[in-house]
Amino acid sequence: MTTLSRRTLLAGTSLLAAAPALAGVATQFGVLSLELSGAGEPLVLIPGLACGAWALEEIARRLSPRFSIHALTLPGFDGRTPIETPMIPRICADIAAYVAALKRPLLVGHSLGAFIALKTAAARPELFGGIITLDGYPVFPALAGATAEERAATAQRLAAQFSVGAGDPVRFRERLRGFLAARMNDSRQAERFAERAAHSDPAATAAYVVEMLSADLRPELARLDAPLLALAATDSYLAGRSEDEISAFYANLLAKAPKASVLLLREARHFIAVDRPDVVAAAIESFAAGLRLGRA
Repeated sequence: MTTLSRRTLLAGTSLLAAAPALAGVATQFGVLSLELSGAGEPLVLIPGLACGAWALEEIARRLSPRFSIHALTLPGFDGRTPIETPMIPRICADIAAYVAALKRPLLVGHSLGAFIALKTAAARPELFGGIITLDGYPVFPALAGATAEERAATAQRLAAQFSVGAGDPVRFRERLRGFLAARMNDSRQAERFAERAAHSDPAATAAYVVEMLSADLRPELARLDAPLLALAATDSYLAGRSEDEISAFYANLLAKAPKASVLLLREARHFIAVDRPDVVAAAIESFAAGLRLGRA
């Protein structure tokens, strides 16, 4: 486990120039909905809770001149039909089957998407050239020291915040608005996200919360073969702590991963790709430059 010598990436460092995205092509693979754009080395994007591929569209736009982008929308989100629980194992299996033809892509996930990325890559490490997590971890940070029983109980309580919206779209949208506003710098952006996320299924959203927050993937990280970069927001789960404390905490969460590093992003909350898209895109490009993507 290594930590980047420069643990905090500052705004204005090697920023990518914004470029028009190529027209996306929608497709379906198993339970996965995908939007394809760009050209070049393969990069798979997995958005977070209740979000569709649109949640990472700014990152896709910035990276599409160099990468072939495969942006996922998970079952139950953004109007997609939910699947039976447990959902995450089936999703991971379909991601692994899909990327087999891409030859070691870069796998990038935010929050729930990061959890799914880690679980998929740990199960099939030979398939990926690298993994980047966007403020997403193998265990929910607030529950890192909890027992399995405590994680399960907390997961049920937090999931109830979303399941109460079943059959009540207005209430569900309000729950999402509060959830997102606390996790983004821009309240107007949070409002826009809430309107789109409200098309997700409340019961499926709650079920994802239960599956993710109940789990602890730390023991599985030892199976990772590809390099892992964790982009961590300073104003997210550990807001108020020093940067040294934040770096140490996340490095400890990833200690079992053999090729992991942590990079802090200042002035960013949980939705780091929304708050700091320039810095996130630059970090992805820089990390990918040292990988063997698209080659078995």
